[in-house]
Amino acid sequence: MAYTSSLVDDLSCSVCCDIFKDPVILSCSHSFCKGCLQTWWTQNQRQNCPLCKRRSSKTKPPRNIALKNLSEAFQRENADLCALHGEKLKLFCLDDWETACLICRHSEKHANHRFLPVEEAALSRRKEMKKLLKPLKEKLGDFVEIKRKCEDIAAHINIQAAHTERQIQKEFEKLHQFLKDEEKARITALRGEEQLKGQKMKKEIEVRSKQIEIISHTVTETERRMGAGDISFLKKFKATREKIAHSLPSPALPSPALPKGALLDVAKHLGNLAYAVWKKLEENVSYYPVILDPNTASPDLHPSEDLTSVRCGARQQLPENPERLKYGVLGSESLDSGTCEVEVGDSAQWELGVTFYYRRSSVVHYCKIGLHNGRYRSESSHQSGEWVDLPAKQKLQRIRMKWGPTTEVSFSDPKTNQTIHSWKKTITLEKSKVLPFINSTDRFPWKISPGKEL
Repeated sequence: MAYTSSLVDDLSCSVCCDIFKDPVILSCSHSFCKGCLQTWWTQNQRQNCPLCKRRSSKTKPPRNIALKNLSEAFQRENADLCALHGEKLKLFCLDDWETACLICRHSEKHANHRFLPVEEAALSRRKEMKKLLKPLKEKLGDFVEIKRKCEDIAAHINIQAAHTERQIQKEFEKLHQFLKDEEKARITALRGEEQLKGQKMKKEIEVRSKQIEIISHTVTETERRMGAGDISFLKKFKATREKIAHSLPSPALPSPALPKGALLDVAKHLGNLAYAVWKKLEENVSYYPVILDPNTASPDLHPSEDLTSVRCGARQQLPENPERLKYGVLGSESLDSGTCEVEVGDSAQWELGVTFYYRRSSVVHYCKIGLHNGRYRSESSHQSGEWVDLPAKQKLQRIRMKWGPTTEVSFSDPKTNQTIHSWKKTITLEKSKVLPFINSTDRFPWKISPGKEL
């Protein structure tokens, strides 16, 4: 449909010089885009008509429905016409990524450019857009999954807080009444950590929610444009493609991962709790050289309430925090040297050892012994992860594990003081994290024996 400059002028806002968008009419009968009029009034600090300068008595002028309908009809009818030549847009320039008419094709702007009919161009560009959306949708799925896991951790923090609070109260019930001040201080510390880590996880969830919202909006908006007519789609193809390209995560950007250290440090609140109070009361209480970290325990291991024993049981529904092991449980504190006695009793399948972590990341070295199918065996990193049989010995009920600053690890029988196995490896302990390791595959509980303070 051909159109005259007169008609375009009648349907154009005198402020923005573009076709009316949501026009409103003033009492002087002049019409303007609603947004243009509000901007004009804000800049001039007066409610005057931009044309005749007559003051408007209404802060919210009524909409000009008739003019709005005419403007929208005009835009629909002329959507497939060239803005420069008024001809049908039948071509798509492969060099400029824009629609063009037959006159545009022979213009200097498109000299030596390649063209395709709009139908062919729309088909191929939709396929291209679909390929671009695929990694974006996959990344969206990653963010959705990481958000779900963050929500699981946030819920588990509340469970941990409630459980830990009950244990703290139980311990303090054993003490005298004047120790209530210590109880209050520790619960306050627990609540503070709960609030701090809960807030951090809440912020993490909010961040992931915003990322999901941004990517979802891009996907939805792109699919909406892809579903529009060929001309409308191709007109916005360049901008849409650039928007998706900017939305795609950088290859160097790692995939979303759960934040480490998100769960409550339960061991800090419960570990050696009675001993810490004893130092203030000067009374004799039990001290455990190793406290288990429940955040590292595999789902089928159940640490005791005081975190000094563990048994294998029904698999638990636990959050997938980065510190959790596939099997076994670690001690809560890194110790350059120490001695630990573990009561294995009648357990038929077990493993006991020490792991050396480098800067809190992956295991660098390890050494452990175990009972497998009635045979005592040893395994260490310098043995390429293969189990080696130990000399036949009488059934062990208790094992003493000792490690020192020279990184020598020894296992002995406390009953006879005979060495079961020893291992020595040169390691830079300054950059390592040394943690005891325990694993059991039957329901017989393992107990860490009380010891002397290191």
